[in-house]
Amino acid sequence: MRRVAEWLHQNKPGIVLLPWLALGISALALKYSLLLGGGFHESAICLRSSGILNHWETLSLFRADLLYCGIVVPLLWVFLTRPLPLFWRIASVTLVSVVAAAILNLEAAVYQATGAFTSLQMMWIAISWAIHSHDRSIIALPLRVEFEIAAWILCVALFALLALIALRKEIRWLNYAGIAAFAVAAAATVAAYTPQVPAMAWTPPLLGRALSSAVFESDASVRTLSRSASELLREYRRTSHVPPPQTSAFTAKAKDYNILFFVMESMSAQAFDPAQDSLPDMPNARRLRENSFLGERHYTSFPLTDYATFSIFTSLYPRCNAGVVIGDRDVRLPGIIRSLRNAGYATGFYGYVWKIPSQRDDRMLKSIGFETIVEPSIDPERDREGLSTFYGPIDYVAAHDLQSLESLRRDIRQWTRARRPFAAAYFPEIGHDPYREFNGHVSKLAMERGHALAVRQDEWLGELIDELQQDGALDHTIIVITGDHGMRYLPNLPGQPVQLQAHGKLDDVVMRVPLLIYVPKVLEHPVRIEEPTSHIDIAPTLLDLEGITAGRNLEQGASLANPANLAGRRLFLPMDIFGATGFFYLGNYYMRNSSDTIFKNSTLRFDDGDVLPFAGTEAEEVRTLLAGQAALQRALLSHVLEDRVR
Repeated sequence: MRRVAEWLHQNKPGIVLLPWLALGISALALKYSLLLGGGFHESAICLRSSGILNHWETLSLFRADLLYCGIVVPLLWVFLTRPLPLFWRIASVTLVSVVAAAILNLEAAVYQATGAFTSLQMMWIAISWAIHSHDRSIIALPLRVEFEIAAWILCVALFALLALIALRKEIRWLNYAGIAAFAVAAAATVAAYTPQVPAMAWTPPLLGRALSSAVFESDASVRTLSRSASELLREYRRTSHVPPPQTSAFTAKAKDYNILFFVMESMSAQAFDPAQDSLPDMPNARRLRENSFLGERHYTSFPLTDYATFSIFTSLYPRCNAGVVIGDRDVRLPGIIRSLRNAGYATGFYGYVWKIPSQRDDRMLKSIGFETIVEPSIDPERDREGLSTFYGPIDYVAAHDLQSLESLRRDIRQWTRARRPFAAAYFPEIGHDPYREFNGHVSKLAMERGHALAVRQDEWLGELIDELQQDGALDHTIIVITGDHGMRYLPNLPGQPVQLQAHGKLDDVVMRVPLLIYVPKVLEHPVRIEEPTSHIDIAPTLLDLEGITAGRNLEQGASLANPANLAGRRLFLPMDIFGATGFFYLGNYYMRNSSDTIFKNSTLRFDDGDVLPFAGTEAEEVRTLLAGQAALQRALLSHVLEDRVR
């Protein structure tokens, strides 16, 4: 005992670990706060339908937190820092505790806002957007949360100051008080592990989940990255049940046709659905659908514009910001635009283009193959940060969209006069969520406002149809109408953070978008596609119609012209930025949320009754499949974006 007492007095672990003690208290308090927001209920429904945990089950949710914060990390730290002087041991544990407290509290705040933990990369993107752009809402945190983050960092700093004072003044009782606190944590850990409780949604430690989400790329493995692009694609086709590109009854039926993309910003199928709606107030879309493929359940590939755009033109699932990864390198991305440009087509993009450090859409569009990129002229005095473009007066936004529209009409005239086939993309921004009132259309219902914005864009569609008809090009032009993604944000009060439509769950309003592919003289009536489809299917469909086979070895989608290939596939629905991801397979939608709870339903709407047993075989299979898919997609995109697949 004397040796132990001497060691404790000499090494003063109770004083050295005081900053970490503050961090441990923070972790436990934050986890309890998050559980009060629904986590207790979420864990309970993994065990039983009642949604109620007993005392021991509740305590068991904190066992890993207590183990790591109260036993494992303190013991490791005392052992690893033995060679250092006491001052530097305190300084080092303080630095680690401050960083961990900042990340932990920020992750908790992000989780409360979005239903998901996030990465340092996404934090940087959000901060950059807040500085340079419109989406200030992404990191808009209540003032209370900002005070809480500052308070916990200050608490760690105060505990560190107390440790230094105790060290200098040889305050022995504080050393033993700190040791006693960790002894209590050890006893609580034993108590928490005593009941035989199965794993639940919140069993993993909060600190570990927060740090791993922020720092580590959990879905990228060295083994996956070491495989070739062809090997990765074969693995994708095997797990997704997607065959390589095949011929169909429509192959080359639209050979040498022009292609016009009309992509509506934030347009949910709930607001405009050409496959289901009667469209009495949208005569142009109604006219086109009589000779079109219609996706009855068409989904975005990711609920961010640049990610969705990447998928539309490349037929690849997005896993990162291509514009940033590409940088200034001359990367030639495979896909519909690149293939058509190689075939002699003129290619052009018309709409707003991001050029901030965290989102270089201009680089991505150039790499996709667009030789012409036409942007509206933004008023630098009226719209210095882009706020008016996306959240300002609707007439201001409409004026920009009309600039792009007129540029597109002018180029169509030039191309058709030169008898040059073209592939052009028009991206109006008037529909950006949260949907704004337009032409005096006042409604508290977001989808009614969204539909009014779709009606206005139908008028612009009519102008393009008129232009094509006047130029004699309408009968040999494919027109694709879709949305980049659905409505993500609900209307908010001025000065208040924007609220998410989906909070930690896959959501039909966010993910499902309209799809109409007009193919004149090829389709004599509407062809409805009942199976779920995605943006990754658009390029394969168009290339099949054009009869182009070259450069298609990396397609992940399937042609709508060959519906047999859609019936048995596994279609992924990533929405990680808002706290969930999942897939459709054999009539069911599966979803994993940020707490690793797995849901299953026949529709893309989930409630408590759709939860699978947390440790059940089916839930584990879904987690394994989604983790493997994420690693595969990241590795495949690494090959593509580094231009190693030519």
